[in-house]
Amino acid sequence: MNKSYKHGAYAQFIVQDSKRREIAVAPVRDRVVHRLIYDFLVQAWDKTFIFDAWSCRPGKGQHRAIERATSYMQDYANGWVWRSDITKFFDSVDQETLLSLVSRRTTCQDALWLIQEVLSSYQKKEAGLGIPIGNLTSQIFANIYQNEFDRFMVHALKPAAYLRYGDDWLCFSSNQYDLEAIRHRAIDFLGEELKLTISHRLDMLRPVRDGVTYLGIDIWPNGHRITKSTQTRVRLKIDSSNFSSYEALVRQFSNEHSLKKFYWETLDII
Repeated sequence: MNKSYKHGAYAQFIVQDSKRREIAVAPVRDRVVHRLIYDFLVQAWDKTFIFDAWSCRPGKGQHRAIERATSYMQDYANGWVWRSDITKFFDSVDQETLLSLVSRRTTCQDALWLIQEVLSSYQKKEAGLGIPIGNLTSQIFANIYQNEFDRFMVHALKPAAYLRYGDDWLCFSSNQYDLEAIRHRAIDFLGEELKLTISHRLDMLRPVRDGVTYLGIDIWPNGHRITKSTQTRVRLKIDSSNFSSYEALVRQFSNEHSLKKFYWETLDII
């Protein structure tokens, strides 16, 4: 109420899974504030997001994003798909741009002050850049920031289909020429409006019939499978204490013979 609140220091550690991530964990008192901000922003913003933004939203999630991607691969089996993501997205978010976006739907000055305090509590290499992966607020901040790109893709570029999970998206078109034009305009928009760059390692444009790897799943118009690298990671990490964390993944994709075999092998491990 009197604006004496100051955000505490972060504890940081490294997680090495499919890629190296630096996690920043705030003290418990600050996580209470994060929940307050998160609930406030979700109520104001979630209804403005496109249907096909699938991360960190009620009723969405990774498994449903994979189901949606599979459906689009079937619908546009004779078309082309562009799969890409952002280079170090969380480290690259421009805090001033984010605060400007948030203020479009948040006129309460007390709320904006508190949001600014949380944003400025974390700096990544360069002042004014970055949001911490460990904060609950970063989930809604990421969706607000990328909502600009989502709406540009859907309403300005108008591909046959588009979906995004986190900073990872698929974009579909009936032919290669149109999809290449969409890709060039999208990259320009990301750089000019959001100060983001795409990952060249994962920037792929190909016929849908050739399949695409998305969210740890190899997807074709006629089927899908867990990637070999994901299977390997599960086998290395799974035990009786964490099986429930992996069970939904292996059950969901155990309808095919190879995946059913993988599922029962996984049970044997534990």
